[in-house]
Amino acid sequence: MKVLAQKEGLTTVKNMPFSFSELEGTRGESAYVFNMGDRWGALVQEGLGTKSLIAQKVYQDSGQSHFAAIAQDTVACIINDLVSVGATPVVLNAYWSSSSYQWLTDTALAEDFIKGWRVACDASKVVWGGGETQALEGVVAQDALEFAGSAFGVIQSEKHLVRGKNLCDGDAIVLIESNGVHANGISLIRKLADILPEGYQTKMSDGNLLGEATLKPTHLYAQFVLALQAANLDIHYVSNITGHGWRKLMRADEEFSYIITDLPPMPEIFRFISSETQNDNQEMYGNYNMGAGYAVYLPADQAYAVTKVAETYGFKSWIAGTVESGPKKVVIQPLDITFAGDSLGVR
Repeated sequence: MKVLAQKEGLTTVKNMPFSFSELEGTRGESAYVFNMGDRWGALVQEGLGTKSLIAQKVYQDSGQSHFAAIAQDTVACIINDLVSVGATPVVLNAYWSSSSYQWLTDTALAEDFIKGWRVACDASKVVWGGGETQALEGVVAQDALEFAGSAFGVIQSEKHLVRGKNLCDGDAIVLIESNGVHANGISLIRKLADILPEGYQTKMSDGNLLGEATLKPTHLYAQFVLALQAANLDIHYVSNITGHGWRKLMRADEEFSYIITDLPPMPEIFRFISSETQNDNQEMYGNYNMGAGYAVYLPADQAYAVTKVAETYGFKSWIAGTVESGPKKVVIQPLDITFAGDSLGVR
């Protein structure tokens, strides 16, 4: 049905007004890009998923609100996709739904979330233009909160367009640190917490609690990507490492092999999940970011410059591998793991 939706969507390109046109090759990318004549527009819609359920449970059990972090998570899942095609964020709209408006009467929770949303927009330098707040009794589960949104951005120059066709044999792959699990693989963590005697209050080997570690907010990469543009780096591709884990390294439609030779340190939360669920490295790297939330692809002689820009934004980074001509696959050499191209399935 997803394939059918894509085919049906493609037939609507004829409806594009003002002599605008779809940019070939961007369907299936993190954001949809269209030519507006003297510049390009980019549009994305994304949702947080089920991470809010963990924040609600921790709030109920401890009284501690992590909803500013949940707001940042939601903004990040939208904005990090938008900037991955080279767009400067312009406007972001919110979509918040629940079974009732009752959650908005909890001042501590609602104010934490709303102010956190504004702070995340400020950090991304995007206008919060408005949105929709719905109470959908019978559609949204009782007491559940669904957070999502959409954003529009502009690409001013063709040299800033980021798309798979720019990839080249020999490009370097630079990985940028994550801030924990971000917002993916949450369902497994929820199932794990259900069977642990202390639930989200379980202490991991580094002394941190499972719930608090899970609720660390997703990094916002927007200003980092724009700084790469300002430094005149020749960005060939960017991948937001979210669902599908390191399989996302081969998101581009083009046929290349992505050879990883160096790994970032594995954050403790991933060691804990792996140990408690008996998921091996193949499963973990195939579904979690494992400490790398973003990947930048560009000529090898510019890779070091990316690490210096990352440093100015407080991000650790690693020149982790190379793009090579060959069948589409991700090869993580230190772990003897290979993900074949057909294991991704995002298009």
